[in-house]
Amino acid sequence: MIRFHSFSKRPKHFLSFTGLTVDEFLKLERSIKVDWREERNKKLKANRIRKIGGGRKLALQELKDRLLVFLVYAKVYPSYLLLEYLFNVDESNICRIIQEFTPILSGKIVINRRGRKISTLEELRRVIPDLDEVLIDSTEQRINRPRKKQVRKKHHSGKKKAFTIKTQVMTDKRGLILHTSNSSPGRIHDYKYFQQTKVPGWLEDNPDITVYGDSGFQGVNKDYPEISFKLPTKRTRAKKELTRSEKIMNTKQRKKRVAVEHSLAHAKKFRILADIYRNSKEHYSAIFKSIAFIANLRMLERTTV
Repeated sequence: MIRFHSFSKRPKHFLSFTGLTVDEFLKLERSIKVDWREERNKKLKANRIRKIGGGRKLALQELKDRLLVFLVYAKVYPSYLLLEYLFNVDESNICRIIQEFTPILSGKIVINRRGRKISTLEELRRVIPDLDEVLIDSTEQRINRPRKKQVRKKHHSGKKKAFTIKTQVMTDKRGLILHTSNSSPGRIHDYKYFQQTKVPGWLEDNPDITVYGDSGFQGVNKDYPEISFKLPTKRTRAKKELTRSEKIMNTKQRKKRVAVEHSLAHAKKFRILADIYRNSKEHYSAIFKSIAFIANLRMLERTTV
């Protein structure tokens, strides 16, 4: 039976199962403790007679133990049945615990070591006034084959040759995830997806920010002249070879954009974002944002930038 008190005494196993060290786990637990209590109090009836703490006890009462369930699920992505045997808790309780933490973790993004958090793009600009460069990229994750033909058509990705769900991520030059857009079916093109999010409007309101994207954003400079958008130079039928200076500029841009690729790779160390996604597609955005929250905290604790 896994519990935080005993499991934390085996730090190597703890890191493998949760993706966090014990100290990082405790910092995450402290950062969400207030929000967790507020969410639990919202579920209480207004006219209740019994005092808080009375009645049937939770299967896992401590926040540390309940958070441990969520992290093991996100990192290893086992079935609820396997978690039932690992934690000696009924499968239905495992499901409720995971649903309990998703809204708490998905609403905020850690910004600094003191735990300052943001939830909107407007607040992002106030918290980081000196932000001058951002990197944008989209990532796809495979899903199970949908039953309905119309749904299959929307989610079939020509790029991946599979059924996928797509998410757009914006990071700073360190790789800190600043914003994740709501998920979209994998069939949509990266640039069209970009146009449907709130990011273009926010970038137009902040013209001093330089944006770096990949070749999938062709046409952005024409459609959004107010945005300083840097794209790599592509070869065309008329221009089959790039000049030496164009190749050098492409290399420099790739070196800048590698930070967003690394942050996506760090997030996908949690198997819930790497394996075939088995949960409801309606909850995917919240799951992705929850892992982004954890990945940011993990990155800030392990770097001195």
